[in-house]
Amino acid sequence: MTSNSKITTHAPSENIVIECLLRDGYWDRTEIILLDDGSRRVRKQGKGNDSAGPWGADNLRQEALYLLNLETEVMDLFPQLLSYWDNHHGVGYEMSFLEQRIDVAQLARQGLFNQSQADTFQNYLGTRVFSQLQRSSKTHTPLSNNIKSTLHSASQWMTTHPDFVALVESPELVINNNSVAGLKYNLNRLDNSTVLQALDQQPQVRLHGDLHLENMLLPAKGCDPKWPTQVTLIDPVSVAGVQFGHPLFDLGKYESYATGELPAMRQRKVCVMGFDSNSESSCYSFELNWQDSELASFQRINWHNTMRTCYEAQYGSVDKAVYELLQAYYAAAMVLCTDGIERQARALKLVLSLHMSF
Repeated sequence: MTSNSKITTHAPSENIVIECLLRDGYWDRTEIILLDDGSRRVRKQGKGNDSAGPWGADNLRQEALYLLNLETEVMDLFPQLLSYWDNHHGVGYEMSFLEQRIDVAQLARQGLFNQSQADTFQNYLGTRVFSQLQRSSKTHTPLSNNIKSTLHSASQWMTTHPDFVALVESPELVINNNSVAGLKYNLNRLDNSTVLQALDQQPQVRLHGDLHLENMLLPAKGCDPKWPTQVTLIDPVSVAGVQFGHPLFDLGKYESYATGELPAMRQRKVCVMGFDSNSESSCYSFELNWQDSELASFQRINWHNTMRTCYEAQYGSVDKAVYELLQAYYAAAMVLCTDGIERQARALKLVLSLHMSF
């Protein structure tokens, strides 16, 4: 049974007031809207020509269809889909508004969890995601196709920009004190490697696709002992439209945030070296600013060990080569969507992780 019967309209709600902007994303805007009857909804819609990266409209389309076709046993993990449109209005959807909810990343930065609560949260999330949401799929589109395409797109972009071309063309680089080959060399190795076979030969499952702490909501106040398990997931489907694939995809995305690396890059709380136009060396580095008070919260509380334990209970030990390939893929996708110091850090992460996948 799916949630098709829950849709009440297939067009944007009219006569609305935008109450507040929740997120101005790479390719969409998420707002709380107030209807004539006094009720609230959350509206997510595309930014049209202002969208960053190539995936904007298709991503929103797939997100809405994802929510539309959820099975009954996992519907409680997501807000209710109320409206979806894909026409002259553009692409977008509306979902139920959850009162006094806040994303887990904000709660983590504010230091509102102790370790026991964080472990309870991870255990509940991991159990639901890995044993229920990640339903087996017989999709015929190998995830490796998407990964190779995105890696090559990022490489092509980098070769056309002077600050990045050395990361592609150099036979040898040093990144964070690791000797690695340039991107071109490792992309040539990829087609004949066993890591792509491992990626596609494992059972394929439905993924959340963008499983990180900003895409998880909890009640703002945590007095209830069950508070860490009252989680709602939002924004399924990854940057490049990935919905199905190796189950490690969701764990890798989760850990990229839960370790503090992804938020540091997004908020540009990272020191990058090696892109100085006057430098002739091939030494680069990126280092997270752990002195920052908001990043420090990711060191005070361990947000990832229990989640990994849940994954291993369901699927066995983590395939390190596949894990690093996925990390390279996430970085490549964001090289195409970001700019400035974040793009530099993502590019270094791409080159380093791809080398480590062999």
